[in-house]
This record gives sequence, C-alpha cells and structure tokens, in this order.
Amino acid sequence: MLPLPPEKRAEGLAMLSLASYVRGCWAEAKSAKSTINTRLLRCDRQRKGEYDPEVQATLPSGSTLIYMMITDIKCRAAESWITDVLMSADRTFSIAPTAEPDLPEQLKAEVIQTVAMEVMQIGGPVLPEAVMARAEMLYNEVNEEISERAASAAKRMESRIQDSLDESGFADQQTDLVHDFVTYPTVVMAGPLHHRKRVMQWGPDWVPQIKMKNVLDYERVSPYDIFPSPQSTGPDDGYLIRRHRMQRKDLQSFIGHPGYNDSQIKLALDHLGRTGLREWDAADSEKDHIDDKNLVFNATTIDAIEFWGSCSGSDLRDWGMKGVDPYTDYEANVWLVGPYAIRAAINSDPLGRRPFSTASFRKVPGSFWGQALPESMRDVQIMCNAAARALAMNMGIASGPQVEVTTDRLTPGQVLTEMHPWKIWQTTSDRTGGGQPGIRFFQPNMNAEALLGVYQYFQKVADEVTGVPNYLYGSSAVSGAGRTASGLSMLMENAAKGIKHAILNLDSAKARMIKQAFEYFMRYDPDPSIKGDMQIVPVGVVATLIKESVQEKRQAFLAATANPIDFQIMGPAGRASVLHQVAGTLDMDADDIVPDPEVIRAQMRQQMQQAQQQPPQQALPAPPQRIVPQRAEDGSVTSYEVQ
Repeated sequence: MLPLPPEKRAEGLAMLSLASYVRGCWAEAKSAKSTINTRLLRCDRQRKGEYDPEVQATLPSGSTLIYMMITDIKCRAAESWITDVLMSADRTFSIAPTAEPDLPEQLKAEVIQTVAMEVMQIGGPVLPEAVMARAEMLYNEVNEEISERAASAAKRMESRIQDSLDESGFADQQTDLVHDFVTYPTVVMAGPLHHRKRVMQWGPDWVPQIKMKNVLDYERVSPYDIFPSPQSTGPDDGYLIRRHRMQRKDLQSFIGHPGYNDSQIKLALDHLGRTGLREWDAADSEKDHIDDKNLVFNATTIDAIEFWGSCSGSDLRDWGMKGVDPYTDYEANVWLVGPYAIRAAINSDPLGRRPFSTASFRKVPGSFWGQALPESMRDVQIMCNAAARALAMNMGIASGPQVEVTTDRLTPGQVLTEMHPWKIWQTTSDRTGGGQPGIRFFQPNMNAEALLGVYQYFQKVADEVTGVPNYLYGSSAVSGAGRTASGLSMLMENAAKGIKHAILNLDSAKARMIKQAFEYFMRYDPDPSIKGDMQIVPVGVVATLIKESVQEKRQAFLAATANPIDFQIMGPAGRASVLHQVAGTLDMDADDIVPDPEVIRAQMRQQMQQAQQQPPQQALPAPPQRIVPQRAEDGSVTSYEVQ
C-alpha cells in the first residue's frame, strides 16, 4: 500500500479508521486463503499437465517428466457435456404466479362493501347463507381476475430479467463459468450489480450518441479474486472481499455515481493514476507463470478491494454517511483503492444478502469451498503418471542391449560411450587365465505389458471417481453392455446421474442470482405491470437432462410396440397419441404430422355407423343335397340318409 502524500494526508484522515478496518480484514482473509490458493494452483497445473514443484523435486534423477493429460480430458468432457445441456435449455428459470395469489386488503374490503350495498338495496330480510354465497361468488370472480393479471405480470417479469441478463452479456461468460465449475473447488458469480456503462444510442437522423447508463450486471468472478472470511460457509457468512483489476478509465466512471465519494476517487487518480497499484497475493505470480503471462508490472492497472461485511456506525459516519447510529453495526459495502475509501454504502438487501452466488462440482457441507473434479482424481492422475514414467524408462532401457565392460582390458583410445553395428572391440587377454570375455552383452527385461496394465487399470478408475466415463467422449474402449446401442444408452443414462447432481449445484447458484434480480425489479422498477404475487420456478438444466431421458424412453417404447399384437390393443388412436408425443419432443409440428387422437376416434365411429347402415348381404344358396340309401348285408335297402 502506497503512503499518502503530505499535501493529501489531512484530507484523508477521516477515512483512515474505515480503511484501516477493511485493510485488517483483507490481511486476515489473504492469510486464511493460503491453503486454498495451493489447491487452486494444483488444479490449474493438473489440467495443464505440469508437475507441482514439490512433486518434481522428489522424482529420481533422470526421470522423464511425461504427464498424461487424463485430468484435462475428463474436465473437457464434463465441460462439453454441461455446455451442451446449457445450450439445449431455452431458459434456466421461469416465473409463475402462486397457486392462490393473495387478494389485496383493498379488494377484500370492496367485496364486503359491494355485498353490503346489495343487501341494503333488497330492503328485506336476507338469509345469511345467501349473503355468504354472494360474497364467495364475488371473491372468486375477483380472485380469477387477479390470477390472470398475475400470470401476465409473471411473463413480463420473466422477460425483463432475461433482458437484463442479455444486456449484461452474461451468456458470453457461460464458457468461463463452466470452465471454473469443472476446474476449481468453487465457482463464483456476482450479480445483480449496479454499474454505469457506456452505451451507444441512436439519436435524431440516426446519429450515434454515447451515453452513460445505469445497468444491472452479472459477472463471473475468478476464484483467485474472492477472499471469504476464515471459517466462512457461504457468501453471506462472515465478511467477503473481492479484488478488482481496473484501469484508470474504470475508476473515472465511478465519479458522479450514487454511493461513491468523488473527492476520494480524484485523490486516488491523482496519486495512483500514473504509478498503478497491485494488491498482490501469494498465488498471483505462480498463477501468471502457469498462464504464460508476462510477469512485468503494468503501471496502468489499479487494483481495488471490495468489502462486504459488518462495519461500525462510527466509521461510516466519519466517512461522511448520514443517518447512521455510531453505536450500531451495519451490513455495508466498502471499496478501497490503496488508502482511499472511494465507496461506503449500507447493503440495500432487506435480508442482508450479498450479490454473490457459489457452486461446486461436489459440494462440501459447511464449507465455502467444495471439491473440484481434478481433486477427486488426483491420486489416479499420480498413479497414471508414475506408470507412464516407469513405462517410458523401461522402454528406453530395454530398447537395446546393455554392455558390461572390463575397462582395464580395453586397448588405449577406445570410447566406451559409442556403440554401432559392426563395431570391433579390442581387448587384452584375461590375466586370471580363466578365459572370461572383456565385454559382455545382456538384454534387460521388457515390462511394458505389466506397466501398461497398471496404467489402464487406473485409467478406468478415473471413470468411476469422476463420474465422466470415457465412452461419453467417443472412446472405443467400451466393453460389455456398451457395445450395443441399448446398452450404451443405459450406461449413459446411469452416468448422467452424477452430472445431474453437479449441474443441480450450478442451477441453485443461478436461482439465487435470479431471485435477487427478481426482488430488485419488484422493489425499484417503476413499471407496475411486471409486479404481482409470483414466485421463481427453477426450471433448470436438470429438467433438460430429464427431458432427454424421457425422450429416449418414448422412442424405445415406440419401437417396442411396433407389432400387430400391440397395435390391436392400442388401436389407431392410441398409436397416434404415442406418435404425437414423440414428434413433439423432436421439435416437430406434431399437429401437422399426426392427426389428433380424437379425430381418429371420430373417423372410426363414422366408419362403424356407415357399416351398420348398409343393407345386409343375401345369403348364398345352399349346395344341393344327396340322398344315399343304406343297405343291409343281403343288399336290400333298409333306410335313406341325406348327405
């Protein structure tokens, strides 16, 4: 942290207590995150195929640094799988009115007043049952109208939230989010955030105009830039600090924005605008090395610390905030740029929630950080690397003969390190008289088959520990049930159970972000047509996976029932109903392809009626009968039989 220049020191004295408190939390959070940084760097190296420094130091001298990229293959397969699901889902959320929207008290009073006026107009005695029936009828009519309005408002609210997501470019960050999700212990999303952005609008005669506009933003946050408090279990537990990498123009855009101190921003620009400021963390240099970034300090970069947590009212009052009790703690948002507190505002969320959402590939209960996919297969990766190194060394050693030379029997001038075909070795006679050769050749054993078996075994174990089997990304090494179409479909469906659970974690984080955006529009948007008694329905990408599974089962059912016996049972109408459902899941116009089952039933009834109305066919005449006499033994006729 750079010290204040003497001429600016007096102006910043009022801010020192607040800045000092946030600085203390920042130092504590950085220290507590050292273990997590080690895990993050290991995940990065494991995906990139680099040995950790402490592991590389323990390898025997001369070991090859071959690294089998199994972790990266699994991560890319999971990444592609999740991305396909995200792209196939039209929308990860929907908004619907509640089952029984609450009737405003004003409308309830109007219903009672209307019934009372009708009773007074009658002028005579009215049964209480009639009054209650009339009130219930009016209540149902009003409730039905309220439900229709709520459904219409829910659709508009859903479109409003989706528009804010599209305007912020959140869809473009999906790739980075999914990459973080499968690589690191925790993925962090920020939003909705209130930012000022330069936007282009079309003025008169279609002349472009650049204006500053207040927008809602949704961002992906690097896990290296998020610093929770020690023992934190989530974004709302303890304090939370986010590090921002900004340029001078980014800092200038805060001037005039509500909640920011313009004088402090100008002091920061004057003091740090040309020298820059980096809030270094212990993992930064190693992360830059892994990413092949230039380690030269950029003087145009100005880092800011964004603090979310409890602050005393006295510090906030000294900063210049009005209407705070000096003896009360407030949930606040504070921004520091070096020694300058450029922002201090009370958290506007009624429940004190921060605009951050977290998700993990495998969630660890009671912990801010989960378990990353690379961490779950770290031991498998280590064993595969060890088997590959041993295999490479064994192949090199056993690729040719080894030579044993009695050096004192070689003639002078011979080079031991050279060996080629038809080489002549000159040696002296055996001085012991035993007649032993001065040079012996022997062939080391080739253990490639055993080492390859070890490697393949742990490669299969990687399928089990990650839940991302190799047949998902086109591997031909599939045996058993996977060699048939139905068996492979069954295996893929079983494998999808693990990825469903992981995507559900990501879905929950997005649902939290969408809910906060919904509450923001309910509180601050001036348009009353988008407001009503409604709730967030997490449609989610898991529903897409379930939809695909149901579609496969329907197609299998369609193929299994394509036989005369089942058709006789189902009938044309039943078969048409199944075809209609299958065609609908294939994004086809099922109504144009398959007639409605009711239409088919009506056609069948009409055909039966027409068949009944036709005159009965005349019976064919019986064939002529023949009378055959029956005779006794003596030849006389005893009787006659009609045949």
